[in-house]
Amino acid sequence: MANTAALSDRSICSAQPRSQTSCCLKVPSKIVHDPDPSIYDQQLVFDSGGAPTFDSPDISTQDLWPPTPAPNLGITVRNLSSQASANQTRIDLSWSAWGIGMPRTPIGSTFVNLARAGFPGSQVSISYPTPPALMAAALFGLFVNVVNPYDTDLSNNAGEQTVNGFQTSKGGRSQSFVLPVRNPSGSTQTINLSAGPASVASWATILPATLTLGAGAQQNVTVSVVVPAAVPVSPPGTLFTAEIDVLATIGGAYLGGVNIAVLVDA
Repeated sequence: MANTAALSDRSICSAQPRSQTSCCLKVPSKIVHDPDPSIYDQQLVFDSGGAPTFDSPDISTQDLWPPTPAPNLGITVRNLSSQASANQTRIDLSWSAWGIGMPRTPIGSTFVNLARAGFPGSQVSISYPTPPALMAAALFGLFVNVVNPYDTDLSNNAGEQTVNGFQTSKGGRSQSFVLPVRNPSGSTQTINLSAGPASVASWATILPATLTLGAGAQQNVTVSVVVPAAVPVSPPGTLFTAEIDVLATIGGAYLGGVNIAVLVDA
């Protein structure tokens, strides 16, 4: 007859193999599925060898024309994982004055639930009331960070939009913009600026295009845009004819940029 008293003193953990040091079971990595919440990430595009645009397809801040702060900020995020949903993904918003490398001020946060990729609800667009400070600033940068503790890819979580622009019917085909550029690092750095994409890069002249700035130092550069006479007037209803992106690198690494939209309507 079995010794029932001895059996009653046993537990699942006491029955574990001698080689196991804990009664907790390790779940094999092949059956652990993590979400991948994401947003259009300019640094990821740059690091991948592409040319990022600072008129983010996932962020909306301005109404045209003329560029005017929209009453609501629009943000779109999506889950790229087909294996796991991304519930309670936090969306952090901050803003800066018009420029590159400018100090950022937090706005607030909101949460979204994202279904698995390929299912309804895997992409969500939110509308966030534009704060009075941004309305007063008129031109500004909006920065969005997507946060989830189980995110499998942290390289596609930071989006930004910093935009300005002009109509050729309001001031002609040649216009200039003052662009503040700041070194946000803790040491002296060389910052290089370039215009793109290639199809319109020749429209823009940046002076100076190279800056050496001390830690936290800031300098204005001038971006002059000349629309060639050969470019025809765009058809009625066109939102913009072209967009020029000014990209800044710091010590060869990504820093940020701005977008200048152009509507050729005269």
